[in-house]
Amino acid sequence: MNNSIIKKGLIIKSVRYNKANDPMPCFIEVIQHFTKGREFFFGHYRTDGINLTGEEWEKYGKEIPEYFQANGRYDSLVMTVEKRGKTKEVGELIVGSAPVNDSIYEMLPKIFHYYLETIFFCPKIDWKTFAQEYRGYMKHGASDFISKGYTDFLFAYVDSGDFSISFNPNVYEVDSVCEEINRILS
Repeated sequence: MNNSIIKKGLIIKSVRYNKANDPMPCFIEVIQHFTKGREFFFGHYRTDGINLTGEEWEKYGKEIPEYFQANGRYDSLVMTVEKRGKTKEVGELIVGSAPVNDSIYEMLPKIFHYYLETIFFCPKIDWKTFAQEYRGYMKHGASDFISKGYTDFLFAYVDSGDFSISFNPNVYEVDSVCEEINRILS
């Protein structure tokens, strides 16, 4: 497998929620176009306390877990971190799943805004394998989910407003994907 496109992926900058001339609907359309499956698996890293108002932080902190619990799964993963010879357990990782439907597309902007980082994809693996793999969040990149065969197309969003797309070049032709993204975004 050619890992260059997987490792680099496509990164699109400045996709911010609640931004004037909001580009988010176009990116939701990109996600819908390339989604091939009935369920998304989500991996979240920490909540964003800086770019949210106190009201948003509280609202999304209740609304998002309730959405996942009502429609799929939502689990906090305890991670053991070692620093300077000391270990500490932290619960900064969340995994979730939800069916691919209109309501998840409506939730995506809130999810992007609430977490510092979110990856999501239509899985080719079971839930237990994903949750176990995501525990090693700090040990691998999102593209590892593709190189290990867990998915063929992966989306990621970070709080800086960067939206990235990684995909398996053995399944999707690189130029065609880029052309289709450009068509949707223009």
